[in-house]
Amino acid sequence: MDKNLFVLTGKDLLKLSAMMLLGTILFGLTGLVIMIILQWFTRQSYAQDSVDKHGISQIGASRLGGFAVMLCAAGLLGAGTYTGLIDAELGPLGVDYFVWITVSCCMGLGLVEDLKNDYLAPRVRLYSEFAIFGVMVAVTPQFIPLTLGIWGLDAVMALPVIGFVLTVMFCVGFINAVNMADGANGLIPGILTISFSLFYAETGSLVYAALMTSCGLFTIFNVISGRLFLGDTGSYGLGAILVLSGLYFYERGVFSASFLAVLLAYPCIDFLMTLARRSWQGRSIFLPDNDHLHNRLYFHFQKRFRSVTLANSLTGGVIVASSAGVAMMGSLLSWLPVTSELWALVFAVQCIAYLLAFYLAGLGRPISQHVVDV
Repeated sequence: MDKNLFVLTGKDLLKLSAMMLLGTILFGLTGLVIMIILQWFTRQSYAQDSVDKHGISQIGASRLGGFAVMLCAAGLLGAGTYTGLIDAELGPLGVDYFVWITVSCCMGLGLVEDLKNDYLAPRVRLYSEFAIFGVMVAVTPQFIPLTLGIWGLDAVMALPVIGFVLTVMFCVGFINAVNMADGANGLIPGILTISFSLFYAETGSLVYAALMTSCGLFTIFNVISGRLFLGDTGSYGLGAILVLSGLYFYERGVFSASFLAVLLAYPCIDFLMTLARRSWQGRSIFLPDNDHLHNRLYFHFQKRFRSVTLANSLTGGVIVASSAGVAMMGSLLSWLPVTSELWALVFAVQCIAYLLAFYLAGLGRPISQHVVDV
C-alpha cells in the first residue's frame, strides 16, 4: 500500500485538531490522550485495510481500531481497579472472569486476521468461534436463556443439549453479524457506544463506562477521519461483549429481549437478510459481497457529496439513528420501559423499514457494484 496514504495533509491536521478538541470537551484529559493513541495507530504500516475493502472506504486506513479501543478500555478499567472503583474480586461484567477469557480469545482470533488478511479460512474461523463459545457456555450455563416467554421455546431451551447448542449458535451468529455489518464509518462503533451507554445507565457498572468512553471517542475519530476501522479484533471482541452482556442482562430482567432486538436491530437484520440473499443467489454464505444495505445507501450518498468520508459517515449515521438510536431515544423519552416486550412492535417496524430501504436503495445501482470483496 502507498505509504503516502498516511502522510498528514493540511486537511488531515484540521480533522485531527477537531477530533482532539471534541475528545477533550466531551471526556477531558482522558479524551485527549485516547485521541492521540488512536492517531498513533493510524500511522503504523502494518494491519492496513485495502482501499474499497467494504465497497465503501476509498482511502487507506488501519484495521487496528478494535485493538486500540480494547486497549484504552483496559487501561481505564485498570485505573478503576487500582483506585478501588471496580471490585477486583468479581469480573467486570459481574460474572466469572472466564467471560473475559472468552472475549480475549475472540479478540485474538480477530487480531490474526487483522495482521494478516485471509490467513485463516472462513471455515476455520467459524469452527474456532464455535469452540470458544462452546467452552464458555459449558462452563457458565447461566447464559442459556430459559425464560424467553415464547410458547414451546422455553421448554426446548430447558433441554440441556438443545439449550446449549442454540445458545452457542446465537453467540457465533451475532459476532459474525457485527463483523458483517462493520462497513461504514461510525456504524458499528455508534451502535456499540449507544449500547454501552444504556448498559451503564441501567446498571451503573463502570466497565460499561470505560467501554462507552473508548467506543465514543473511537466513533468520533472514525466518523471524522475514516482512517481507523474496528477490524476483526473489534468486531469479534466487542461483539462478544455485546452478546454476552445481552444474555446476562436479559436473564436478570434488566432488559427485555424485544428492547435488545431494537437496540441491535441492524447487525441482526442485515445478517439474516444477507444469509437469505446469498442462499437465494446460489452463493456460498461464507463469501463476502458488497450488497449490504450500507453499501446501497453509500452508493447514493457518494453521488450527492464530493467528500467520500462525508458520504461514508452519513451512511453509518443514518443507520445508527434508525436502529440503536431508536432504542436510546425511546429510553430517554420513556416511550416504554426497557423491560417491556412491546418493543417487539418497534422491532417489527424496523424490519419493514429495512426491507423497504434495501429495495429502494438498490434502484439505479448497477450489478457491477455488487463485487465480491477480495
